[in-house]
Formats: sequence, structure tokens, C-alpha cells
Amino acid sequence: MPSFRTLAAAVLLLVPGCVRGAAVNSNPGNSHAHGGGHGGGKGGGQRNGNVTHCGTDFCTWWHTTGEINTWTPVKPGNVRQSHRYSVEVSPAGANTFYDSFVYEAIPRNGNGRIYAPTDAPYSNTLSATVDDGISIEPSIGLNMAWSQFEYSHDVDVRITTIDGSTLGGAGSVTIRPTADNLAMRDGGDGSVIIRVPAATNGYRFSVEFANDLYSFRSNGSDYVTSGGSVVGVEPTNALVIFASPFLAASDVPSMTAANTHTMTPGPINNGDWGNKSILYFPPGVYYMNQDQSGNVGKLGSNHMRLGSNTYWVHFAPGAYVKGTIEYFTTAAHFYATGHGVLSGENYVYQANAAEDYVAVKSDTTSLRMWWHNNLVRGQTWTCQGPTIAAPPFNTMDFNGNSDVSSRISNYKQVGAFFFQTDGPEIYANSIVHDVFWHVNDDALKIYYSGASVSRATIWKGHNDPVIQMGWTVRSISGVTIDTLNVIHARYSKSETVVPSAIIGASPFYEDGMTVSPNESISMSVSNIVCEGLCPALMRITPLQSYTNFKVTNVSFPDGLQTNSIGIGESLIPAASGVTMDLIISNWTVNGTKVTMSDFGSTDLGQFNIDVSYWGEWEIV
Repeated sequence: MPSFRTLAAAVLLLVPGCVRGAAVNSNPGNSHAHGGGHGGGKGGGQRNGNVTHCGTDFCTWWHTTGEINTWTPVKPGNVRQSHRYSVEVSPAGANTFYDSFVYEAIPRNGNGRIYAPTDAPYSNTLSATVDDGISIEPSIGLNMAWSQFEYSHDVDVRITTIDGSTLGGAGSVTIRPTADNLAMRDGGDGSVIIRVPAATNGYRFSVEFANDLYSFRSNGSDYVTSGGSVVGVEPTNALVIFASPFLAASDVPSMTAANTHTMTPGPINNGDWGNKSILYFPPGVYYMNQDQSGNVGKLGSNHMRLGSNTYWVHFAPGAYVKGTIEYFTTAAHFYATGHGVLSGENYVYQANAAEDYVAVKSDTTSLRMWWHNNLVRGQTWTCQGPTIAAPPFNTMDFNGNSDVSSRISNYKQVGAFFFQTDGPEIYANSIVHDVFWHVNDDALKIYYSGASVSRATIWKGHNDPVIQMGWTVRSISGVTIDTLNVIHARYSKSETVVPSAIIGASPFYEDGMTVSPNESISMSVSNIVCEGLCPALMRITPLQSYTNFKVTNVSFPDGLQTNSIGIGESLIPAASGVTMDLIISNWTVNGTKVTMSDFGSTDLGQFNIDVSYWGEWEIV
């Protein structure tokens, strides 16, 4: 049997290498066809057709059903294509460029505020009392585009615009995380070219143009379009590049006709996913087509409940699946692998799987992108490579047994505009590395011992902290977080219940609970960089003691927020009997080191910690 890579490349070449078209629909009722040809790689400023390449050096892909549409839902079998950017990849220095599809996500996915997935777009059926976390974003045209390719050699990535706008030249470009330090140059045709070196862990970065930045302003409660204070700056038309190493052999299932159920692009009807060990999505666009009763054309009204035999879901590069995955396997190891996309764009906010997927919040039954509600002790989930887009609620929760673990790497999350779109649960002894998460809730949920997180890039919305360790009394030790890059944050309020901070701990989620000083949290957080205007370093409501809690090498190169809203102030109030064994070392704000002489709430560090902890903590 041919290798997976051979099969994938063959299918990819069948799909991307032909004449392509993209429906264009920037406003309702205004659409026309956009076509092109094919041929060899493109040099210089050549822009004829769409040509991809898939070899051992790098692999790009395309979708024939790309739809440029900034306002309404795309057609079921289409995929939203960036209205602004073109991305191409060339061997480094060769000036022979091949197309890489540029995806796009928009707030509310073009539906407006709707209650049920069957409600008409912009019918405004969601109760005015429900805050979905989105306010001015649609009106300012905020969107997030991304492009991914696989590679093993140095490459050049060329970015151009397709909407008549200008990029402003390489001198006006910022790549975040800035620590990536990638070289840029002008392409001579209005394009910008970025050199991306081969790297074992790949690169995941935002490309930001000075003429495309939007300053979020707040009156202390909500975003405003004038007045108030600037609380964050983001691209209006975000562009993220995922340069991903080819998957290791261990991350690709050994697929045969006997053990693998291969999906066919197009509508997914009930049970189409079979019950074999491996579920494989070749390149193409897929969408959940039926509700649970079998009625067709019911987008956003069902999800894939895998058979109990299925323990591995694999996405080919170029697979785009509109749906979510629920496992039922009891296998010791279960998987989600591959460089495809799992999109929640057809679901309403907080889609409740127990109530016909309407917008009724339930911590138990609102839909997750990855879900397992029948865990057995000792299971481990490996997630290597996928991108999730437009989640409607929490992105991953596994229930039934907390004695589980995960291995998460090269995992990306984009288009998380709704509230409660958090990072995945990080269970005991989990290992997470080389991830990029756009979140509008907790990013790193540290609720269990022994977890390791490294090389995490976070694009933060305005709800909850980057690191969350609160809501209930916890006993945690052996946690390490190293190399955390927060490339954006735009908190609109000064919050402690949902802390506006890098490191946070919320108060009790449920009533009737009491502080437990004999329990403690111990961890090491090192090499934090917060770019742009930063929120507070720490906002902790102590529910237990903190022991040997170390925060090392923190850089806020652009400074803490200093406005009257107070978002930049760290807050640690008193709690009876609690100890605060905390040491912060080598923390700089605007390049100046914070010390015990300038940490105060009105000084450089804006660090407001209750006097009852004096002598238990220090900043060095």
C-alpha cells in the first residue's frame, strides 16, 4: 500500500492543480465568479491562476470552492476565503512561488445574533440579555485570516493583497511573536516576502501591517469608537501564518481498507463516519447536513458522535470539516492528527447539543469542538497538527474520569470571537508545546498537577486571564510553563471575577465553598513576553495557599496599561490563613526592571498585594 504522504500528495495534486474558481460575495446579493488557470510556479509578480506544490521540501494546497464573503454565511460546500490576502510559498531564494490557500473567519460567522441554527441570518433572535462577547467587531470589519503549509526546507512566503489595498512595505510590518525575528523584504510588486527557516518545531506567527491597525478604546465598561482609553491594538484584517513541519511517522495512522473509514467530501449525514478504528478526512470540504432526526439541510444541528471502535481521527492537509468530534472510545490512547481544519462556523453561540443546538448555555451539554463524556481511567489524547476555527463554546472537555492526560502540539485555534472560547483542558501530566491559540476565555487552564506547557503563543480577547487556576480550591504541584508569548490582549474592563491579567485565579464558581489554606498551588512560570499594551501581571483571588510559586523572566516591552480603568494593576487580596510564597524575578516594564522599591500600585509594577502577605513574597 502506498504511504500516507504519497496518497495525500496524489489527492492534493488532483484537487489544487486544476483550474480554480472562487465565489465572490462581499455584500449580500453581490456576487460574481473569479477564476484562473494553472501551470508551473510563479516568479516575480506573476499572478495568473492558482498553482500549488506538494513535495518533500514543502506542500501547499487550495480549495476550488473558496468563497470571498465578508458578511453572510458561505455556502455549505464552500470555505470562506480571505477577501484581502494572497499567500504564496517558494523555496528560499528561488523566486518560484506556489499558492497557499488563505482561510478567513469573521465574528458570528455571518449569522448575526441568532438563537437557533435554523434561524435566518441577522434575524436577531438571540435575547438581548445574552452577551456573546462580540460588540463592535462586525461593524469595524474585524476578521482573522490564516494560511498553513507543510515544509522541511527554508522557504520564502510572499504576501500580497487582492482587494486593491496596499501593505505599506516591509518596513511597516511587525511579525509577532517578535522573538521569531524573521527576515522580511519588499517583493518589488507591492508584496512583502518573509524568510521562514526550516525548524523542527515550525513557526506560527501573525503578520501585521501598520496601515491596518485598529485601536480598541474603552470607557471602562465597553468598547467605544471615540473617547475613552486605548486598551489594545490589533490588525483589522489579521493574517496568521502556520509553517508546519511534516508530520512524524508516529503521528500518521497506518491506514488500510480494513481499519480505516474514508470520508467523501460534501454533506455528512448521520452515521456516515462509520465505526472503524480510524476515521480519515481526505482533502476537501465537509459539513454536517442532518439533524439528529435525519432531516437534511440542517446546518449546525448535529455533530459527529463517533463509534466506540473509532479512536483515531486524521485530517489530510486541505481537509476542512464543518462540525465537531465526540469520542466514545475506551482505548488507552486516542488521537486527532493532521493538518486539516475543524470548524464550528455553522453553530450558534453556546450551541446546546441536548436542546437542538440552540443558544442555551450548559456547562454540561453545550457543544465542544473535541469532546469525550465517557472516559475511563488512564486514557491519553494526542492532538498533533489540527487547526480549529470559529468555536461556539469551550473548545475541549473530556468527562467521566479526571485521571487522563493529553499530548498537544502544533495545534492552532483561530476565529475565537465568542465568549467562552478557551484553550483545551490541560489534564494531569499533560505535555503541551508549540501551539497558537486565539482565545476569548482562559487560554491555559491549569487545574491539575504535573503539566508542562512550552512555546505557547496566545492572542487574547477580553474575557478571563491567559493562565487560569481558580474557580475552586486546588492542590497543584509540578507544573511548568515556559516561553509564553502573549501577542495581543484587549481587556475592556478591570476584572477580578474573570481576571484581566496574564496570571489569574477567579473566585469560587459555586456558592457555599470556603477557602482552604492547607491546600496549595505550586508552579514555575518562566520567559513570559507580553507585546503591546499589557494587562496586569497577576490577579489572584486566593482560594488556597501558594507555595514555591515562581515567576521568572517577564518582559512587558511596550509597558503596562496606565489608564484610569486600572487594567494594568495586579491585585492579590487577603484571605484568612492563606500564605503567599511567591517570587517574581527579572520582571521588566518598558525595559526597566521592577524591584521591591518600585513595585507599588502607583509605581512601575502596579503590583497591589495585601499587606498581610508582607515577608512571604518578593520581587528580585
